[in-house]
Order: sequence, then structure tokens, then C-alpha cells
Amino acid sequence: MIFAFIGGSSRYLVGQAMPATTGFPWATLLINLVGCGVLAWLSHAKRLTAHWPEAVTIGLGVGGVGAFTTFSTFSVETVRLLNGQHWGIAAAYLSATLLGGLLCSWLGVWTARRWWTFRVEEE
Repeated sequence: MIFAFIGGSSRYLVGQAMPATTGFPWATLLINLVGCGVLAWLSHAKRLTAHWPEAVTIGLGVGGVGAFTTFSTFSVETVRLLNGQHWGIAAAYLSATLLGGLLCSWLGVWTARRWWTFRVEEE
């Protein structure tokens, strides 16, 4: 539960630090992209090594990253943009979230591979 508290509180703080004054939901985009990368790193690092308990992986992944990221807010913000006929912003938001999320997930896996390969060679 502590990871969920940290994740949810972090999401709130990022949202407060980055209000959507331009109409583009930068905070939600940043939160979800970071979450994609962190979750991919975490899950891949766990597959490469078993140096920490499964409960930590679940706590960080489901609790921390799950509470930090927000698909529902992404969906509501997209619908709000479409209802306001902000077609370009909605398309950019959808594209940036989906393509950026895939890219950040790939970077998370790549970083985990590099990190653990380096760590194994060091030992």
C-alpha cells in the first residue's frame, strides 16, 4: 500500500506542477510515458534477475506504477478534447500517448538489458 500512496501522491504533485493551461494535457502524458518506461524496466529486470522478492515487483508495479499512471484520465481528457472539437490536439495527444508509450516501454526493456548485462559483467 505504501507504493500506491507514493505513486498516487506523485501523480497528484506532477498534475499540480503542470496545469493544462494550453489545453494540452502535458502532465498526464508525462505521467503515462514515465510509467510505461518504469513498468517495462521493472518487469524486464525482474525476468533477468531474481535478486528481489516477487512482492516487491508487484508492489512497485501494480501499486506504485499503477497508482502513478492513469489510463482513465487519458481517456476522459481525450473525450473532452474531442467534444470541444480540438481535433488536432486530440490527435496529437492520442498519437503521443500511444507511440510514446511504446517507445518508452522499449527504452525501459533496453535499459534493463543494458543495466543487468553491465552488472553481470562487472561481477
